[in-house]
Amino acid sequence: MSAPKKPLHGLLGKLNSGAVVYATRVLLLVAQAVMCIIVCVSAFGGLALFPLAAVLSIPAAAVLVISAGLKLRVREFRSKIVLFVIDSVFLVLLSVFSGVTFSYVTYAIVLSDFYLSASSLRDSTIYFGTNLGLYTVWYIVSAVIGKRLASAFYISSEYFVALTVLALHFAICNFAVTVWRKNRVIEENLAELEKSREELMHAYDRLEEATVLEERNRIAKDIHDTAGHSLTTVIMQTEAARLNIDKDPEKAKKCITAANIQAKNCLEQLRMSVHLLSGKRAGLTFKQFLENILEETSAGTYLTMRSKIDEMELTEEAERFIANTLREGISNGIRHGGSTAFLFELQDKGNYIEFLLSDNGAGVDMKTFEEGFGISGMRAKVQSLGGMLHLSSEPGEGFEICLSLPASCKLSEANKSTEV
Repeated sequence: MSAPKKPLHGLLGKLNSGAVVYATRVLLLVAQAVMCIIVCVSAFGGLALFPLAAVLSIPAAAVLVISAGLKLRVREFRSKIVLFVIDSVFLVLLSVFSGVTFSYVTYAIVLSDFYLSASSLRDSTIYFGTNLGLYTVWYIVSAVIGKRLASAFYISSEYFVALTVLALHFAICNFAVTVWRKNRVIEENLAELEKSREELMHAYDRLEEATVLEERNRIAKDIHDTAGHSLTTVIMQTEAARLNIDKDPEKAKKCITAANIQAKNCLEQLRMSVHLLSGKRAGLTFKQFLENILEETSAGTYLTMRSKIDEMELTEEAERFIANTLREGISNGIRHGGSTAFLFELQDKGNYIEFLLSDNGAGVDMKTFEEGFGISGMRAKVQSLGGMLHLSSEPGEGFEICLSLPASCKLSEANKSTEV
C-alpha cells in the first residue's frame, strides 16, 4: 500500500513563506525611504518649525532607513527590539524637525514592520499604544509651539484623521498577520499529520505482512501436527493389518478400516488448511462442514453417525479446534474402543458452546486411564480458548468427550467482516 504524495500547494507555501516575508520587508524599506525623502523635502519647503530643524530632519530620516535595512539582516524578534526602540525615538525627532503633519504615514510603515516581526498581538498593541502616545504628545507640542491652538477644530480634525489611519492600519495589519500565521500553523499541522499518516501506513503495511506470515506459519504448524500425526497413525495401522492379515483377518480388517478413516481425516485436514490459506471454506456453513466430516467418515464403512448441530458462526480458531477434535475423537473411538456408532452434538447454549461426542466402544476405567498425545493436546487447546474438557467412560459403556467453550468463541456482529 503506497502512501499518497504530499499536496503541492502545502509544500510551496512552506518553501515561499520566508521569501514572502522578506519581500514584504524590502517593500517596507523602500516605502520608508521614499516617505523619509518626502518628509525631508516638505520640511525644506517651509513646513519645519524652525530653519535648522529642516537640516536635522535629514539625519533622523537616514537613521530610520538604516534601521530598516539592519532589520532585514536580523531574524530573531528579540534582537530587533533595540532597533524598534531607536525607530520610535527618531520617528518623534523626524516629526519634530520636519513639522510635517502627515508624518503619521512614516509611523504606519515602521509599525507595519513591527507587526510583521512581533510574536504576539500583545506586543503589537503595546508598541502601537507607545508610538500613538508619542505622536499625540508631539502633535500637542507642535500645536503649542506653532501657535495653532486658536484653530482648535482644524487641529482636532487633522489629528483625528491621523488617529483613524493609524487605528485602521493597526486593525487591518494585525488581522492579516494573524490570519497568515494561523494559516502557517494549519499548513505545518497538516504537513505533520501527513507525515504521521505516511508513517502509520508504513507501519500498517509491516504489521499486515507480519500478520500474514504469522498466519501462514500457524497453518503450516497445524498441517505438520495434524496431518503428520494422522499419517503416522495410518502407517502404524496398515503395518498392523499386514502382520495380522493371515493369522487374524478380522483384526486386520479393523486396522484397514481405521487406517482408511484416518487417511480421510488427514485429507480433510489438508483441505481445511488450504481453504484457510485461500480465505475460504468451499462456500459451506460450519454446520455443513461438520456434517461433511461425519458423512465422509461413515461412507462405505460399517460406522453409524448421528448428529445434532446448531447453526452458528465461530472464530476460525474455534472452528478449526472443533473440527480437529471431532476427527480425533472418532479416530480414537475406532482405534482404541472398536466403536461402530457415534453421536455428535454441537449446541449453542447462549453464554457457552457445548461439544459432545460419544461412542459405543469398549470404554475404559477412568481411574487407570492415561491421556495420550491427542487428548493432552486437546485439553491444552481448550484451556487456551478459555473452555473446559470433561471425559467420561466405563468399561463396556463407550467413551464420551464433552467440551464447553465460552461465548467469546462465537463470531460477533462487530468482527464478522474481518473474519470473512
